[in-house]
This record gives sequence, structure tokens and C-alpha cells, in this order.
Amino acid sequence: MSPNDSYQDKEDILSKTSIKEYIDKNWSECKKSGSGYKVLCPFHDDKSPSMHINDEKGLYHCFVCKAGGNLVQFIKEFKNLTYPETIEEISNFFNIKIPKRNYKPVGEIGLDKKMFDFNKKISLYFKRCLSDEQANLKPIKYLKSRGFSSQDIEENSLGFAPDSWDSITKMVQDKKELLNIALSLGLIIKKDGKEDFFDFFRNRIIFPIKNRQGNILGFAGRTIGDDKAKYINSKESEIFSKRKVLYGLGNFNKLNGRKPKYIFIVEGYTDVLMMNHFGLYNVVATMGTALTLEHANEIKKISNKVIICYDSDAAGIDSSFKNIDPLFQFGIEIFTLRLEDGLDPCSYLEKFGMDNFIQRAKKSNLIIDEYINYLKDKLIEKDLSINEVVDNFVSKIRFVQDYIQRDEFINKFSSSFSISKRKIESIIDKEFVKSEISSQKHNSNRLLGPEDIILKVFLEFIDSRDIGIMNKCSKIFNNIFHKEIIDIIKINPEAEASGVIGSIEEDATSSMLSDLVFTPFDIPNDRQLRGKLILDCIKRIELDSIKDLKRLINLRLSKDGELTDKDEKELLNELKDLIDREKQLQ
Repeated sequence: MSPNDSYQDKEDILSKTSIKEYIDKNWSECKKSGSGYKVLCPFHDDKSPSMHINDEKGLYHCFVCKAGGNLVQFIKEFKNLTYPETIEEISNFFNIKIPKRNYKPVGEIGLDKKMFDFNKKISLYFKRCLSDEQANLKPIKYLKSRGFSSQDIEENSLGFAPDSWDSITKMVQDKKELLNIALSLGLIIKKDGKEDFFDFFRNRIIFPIKNRQGNILGFAGRTIGDDKAKYINSKESEIFSKRKVLYGLGNFNKLNGRKPKYIFIVEGYTDVLMMNHFGLYNVVATMGTALTLEHANEIKKISNKVIICYDSDAAGIDSSFKNIDPLFQFGIEIFTLRLEDGLDPCSYLEKFGMDNFIQRAKKSNLIIDEYINYLKDKLIEKDLSINEVVDNFVSKIRFVQDYIQRDEFINKFSSSFSISKRKIESIIDKEFVKSEISSQKHNSNRLLGPEDIILKVFLEFIDSRDIGIMNKCSKIFNNIFHKEIIDIIKINPEAEASGVIGSIEEDATSSMLSDLVFTPFDIPNDRQLRGKLILDCIKRIELDSIKDLKRLINLRLSKDGELTDKDEKELLNELKDLIDREKQLQ
């Protein structure tokens, strides 16, 4: 079945549904509000209706917790169903006969598949480089010293990027499509102002980063030389974003379909792999970033409980607390595991074995208990005043979605600091009021940028989707999510807004789109005026880009003595071209 067939089926299905009717019967009655409806949001502790419903477009959006999408996304999140289960739920509720087909989100085809295939090819190349032990004794020796067996290396597709500037470049330099894919994935880098390229990963042990389907999204490289950056990651691309991806998800298939009771969150790649080595596959790590809402959303799909197992030093403890907010927002129960003698999971497992580790994990502490003790220490050491302690606690606790759990946490804090429960609750209530007011202001006063405006026009007016204009937008847009949406619209140019949003797997992207649809902006009904609006926005994007490039060139020119005469001449010529282009656009 072609992607368009799959898409058309979904469009036909959704055209026979009412998101308002489903929410009325399965959650709470929607109340009329302006041209749409409002209802209590089921995805956070909503005290006054903050979820907006547009039944005509088949969309919902909450301006407080940012949940949003179409009926498919609502049911998936509300009932925690898989995609096929959601389609079946819609079929049963609305009594719609659905053809037996393999439904796939649009994002899984086309360019994404080519990128996945290319990453797989490069991963095999890195594996071959590592297996040449005679040439690469150093990386093999390092991995063995960390406790990795030959089986671990093979099962996790570990590899080695040779100390070469052009090993991958040579593979693609005469193949234009592959060259462009390698550039997009950041596997090769273009030299400034030249048509020459060089490899990004050099003299590094390579860790492929996979999603739950086993597709390779990118790579992490660990130096075995003297580079200051111990680890580097693939650059952001259409298929890889550090704020969305968790290392270790690729091995969850080894759980054989069993849903884990909890997920371990550890600090690094080697921690994940060492725990895998001992048979623990419910383990993830971020890639040099704090935990994000997108990460928490991925975790929530698998388990409602996490055990954070960071180092026991001050930095590890601080990192644990920084990750509280997004996990609480998704209603995830958080525990912490501090190992004896400041050992990391790798060292502990090597020293005491898996059985002891599991027993320690079963005795993990609720993170809120640890956080309260942390605040006590800060108060005793006079690092924080009592008011600051309360503010810190409230700033965390207000994200807890479970009312009973939040009440329990408030009781613990109240007894620990001898502060009345009522006072804490009143402060939290004020925070919620601020949040509600902020969301209402956002709903009416949000300023849209030129990329936002173009997308809003494309979403709401199918007749404005000129393929030439969309191709241009794909090239000049700066926001990677906006580019992704343009590509989805190009695949199905007749898609309604609900269909476009339904084609997106990532909740953060679909939420951003539904936010855009619900944000007021006067778009002309006249097609020619809409076309002029789009062209004006394109001009603004190009002028902003020129402005940024001019600033960079002037910055380089201002560094006396660092440029050769030739470099300076080239920069001045570039600057002149930019000024000429700027005049043409103005």
C-alpha cells in the first residue's frame, strides 16, 4: 500500500468522527466557548477548563500543559494505546468499518528511510574498522578494560571511526544524493567557503544511537586520543534530536514485549551498555542534555516509574533534581538510587554483581524525600532562607499531576519544616492561577514569526500550498520542526490540518502545531492576498538570514591579524554580495 493510500484511509476515518463527541462521552462535557469549546484537560491537574476544542478541524490544544493534536493523538495519550489500538477504538466508538491495512505515520517514509539506510551502512563500516584488531588495538583494549565482551561489542554494533579526515567523504564524494544525506546527518562537514569536505567522527569509538524500532538515528563518538571533547554526538537532523532521543531505547526489544515495572535513568553510554551486559535492558541515558518533556513522554509510553541512578557526588545529585519537572508533568513516579562508596552503576555491577544491584534498586528512595533532605541541608548551611526553601519546593511540586501524590508530598514537607499545609497549598494555588493567566495571555497575544505565519496559512488553506513555494520554504526555514512539517504537507498536499498533525509521531511537534492552529491570526480569505502574505514572510526570513551572515562576517573581519589577505578579500566579496542581495529584497 502506498503512503497516500494509508493517508487517505486516515482522512476518511477522521472525516466521520467528532472529537467533541468522543471527549463528551469518554472524559467530560465540552462547554461552548466562542466558535469552539473548552473542557478540563485530562493531561494535567486542571482546575478550570484550559483545553480548547475545534470540532470542525478535529483538533484539541491545552495552553497550560501544551497537550495537543487530533482525535488519534487524544485517544493514544488518554487511554495509553498503540496506534493500531487507537484506530480500532475509533472504529468501535463511531461504528466505522476500517480496511485491514498497515497504518504507518507519514514520517517513516521517504527521506527518513534513506537516512536510516545510510546510517546503517556507515554503522557497518565503523564495525568493520573496529574488527580490524591489528590496526585498532587501542579502542579494543579500551572497551575490554571497561568490561565489554566481544559479544557486547557485536550486539550493540559498536564501531571505530579511523583517524582519517576523509574515510566517509571518499564513499560519497562522487554520489550527489549520498553526499547530501551525509551532510544532512553531519557525518561529513563542508569546509568554510569551499567545495571540500571532511569526516566529523575521527579516532573515536562509535556508539550507534537507535530508536525503539531499531533504526539508527545518529552516533556518539568517544575519543581515544587527546581531544578535549571526550564525547561528541551527531548533529541535529531530520531524524536525530538530542532533546527527543534517549540512548538505550534500541535495546528495549530484548525485553521480549514485557513492559518493565520501571526504567533506570543513568548518566552515560557505558553505564547503559554495562547494565545491558548484566541483562538489564530497561535502561536509558540522555546525551549531554537535561531531561526534556520529549524524553519524559518517551518514558511514559513504556513505564510510569523511573529510578535515577546518577553518581553520588554533588553534581550527580543536582542533575537528579534538575530532571524532576518533566517527569512530574507526565505523572511519572521518581526514585533515586545512590550506590555505596560513590560507585557508578558500571563499577557497582562489576564489584557486586546484578543480584546485589537489583536488591539495592528495590530499596531506592522517593526523590521527593531526598529533595526535602537536600533543602534541609541548604537551610542549615544558610545557603537558602526559609522563604527560598518554600519557593524551591513549590516550583517542583506544582508539576506533580497526581493529586493524592502531591498531597502526600506536601504533608512530608509541612512536617519536615513545621510550615502549615494550608500555607503551602495557598502558594501552589497562586502559582496555578499565574499559569492559567499566562496561558490565556498566550492564547490571545502570542507573536507569530514569519515561519509560523507561513505554516498557519498552509495548514488552514489547502489552495495556498504551492509546491514551488513549499520547496523554497524547506530550504530557507531555520526551525527543523517547521521543515519537517513542510515535508509532510508536500507528501500529502490535500491534507487538512488535522491530517497533517495526525501524520506526526513526535508529541512535541504535534503539540506545537496544534498550538499554532489555535493561536489567533488574521489570514486574508483572498487567495492572492494570502500569496502576498507568504512572499512577505519569505522576504523577512531571507533578510533576517542575511543580517545574521553579515554580522558573522563583520565579526571575523574585526579580528585583526587573524586573517590572510586572501581570506579578507573573500569575506569582503561575500559581504558585498549579501549587501547587494539585501538591496534587491528591500
